[in-house]
Amino acid sequence: MLRLTVALVAMLVIAEFVLRFKYGLGDPPLVRFDPKMEYIQQPNQTLRRFNNYIHYNAYSMRADDFPPTKSSPDELRIFAIGDSVINGGVQTDQADLATSIIQRELSAKLNRKVIVGNASASSWGPGNELEYMKQYPDLLQADILLIVMSSHDVVDVPTFEPVVNVALDMPDHKPLCALSELVMRYIVPRVKAKMSGGTVWPAQTPQAPDNPDVIRSLAELREMIEMGRAAGARVIVAQAVEHREANGHLQPGHDMIRDVATAAGAEIVDFAAAFDAELNAGRDPWRDQFYHPNSHGQRIMANVLIPVLENGEKKE
Repeated sequence: MLRLTVALVAMLVIAEFVLRFKYGLGDPPLVRFDPKMEYIQQPNQTLRRFNNYIHYNAYSMRADDFPPTKSSPDELRIFAIGDSVINGGVQTDQADLATSIIQRELSAKLNRKVIVGNASASSWGPGNELEYMKQYPDLLQADILLIVMSSHDVVDVPTFEPVVNVALDMPDHKPLCALSELVMRYIVPRVKAKMSGGTVWPAQTPQAPDNPDVIRSLAELREMIEMGRAAGARVIVAQAVEHREANGHLQPGHDMIRDVATAAGAEIVDFAAAFDAELNAGRDPWRDQFYHPNSHGQRIMANVLIPVLENGEKKE
């Protein structure tokens, strides 16, 4: 019995070390409740998860650290804001994010320092993003405001239903150990889903023009654009495409976002054609059947955006 106990303890210790140091379990990215934004990533976090590097700076942006003011007048700053589409989640390494790629490659192309902030969180909508922007009305001296929107964002309004420490991917503290996180966050939910016949996803909210959520979300988008322009920034609205929208099946929210953004004075960048081309070439840019780009999808977004961002920014 003694040998069996020692062997069991040794196996648990080895498993803990492997899960923690190889897969990053026991050290998830943390969020916190916010009375205006619902929730936001906790600032100043650095970790590795499934071998992917993840860092949130002092502004809770998934981006490199940078001061609130420019280091020189020649520095180009881009304030990117959105949801999980540009956040990437723990499945995407920081270096593979579209915002990180843009920062590296645009800096080389322009031969000047480029800073790209990435203010984003899972399931954020225009209401959450607008409240974040209100914390930084000068956009941290950004020259460009880049708003990334998807069709579903027109019905994504804050509800303030409890999610911090309720949703499995939104803890505000570290788990007891890597083993406990493996069991409670990954194994138990999958067993429950299998026993219940699989995961049941909520029905899509109709994207009708008279839907109060649509009216509110589009008004919030308009206010975001107006804030950007008031801060003296060039405003670009980049339209992400959902998996169900591939090959011309765009949802009503897509055109609503385009029309409101155009009327408010923003430039429009649409990823639909580039994503369709990759999908039809046998290179799937999504990591699931919803709207999350994989690393290849992040590269596509960067490839589409870099020429647009570069235009007008070249030094003579």
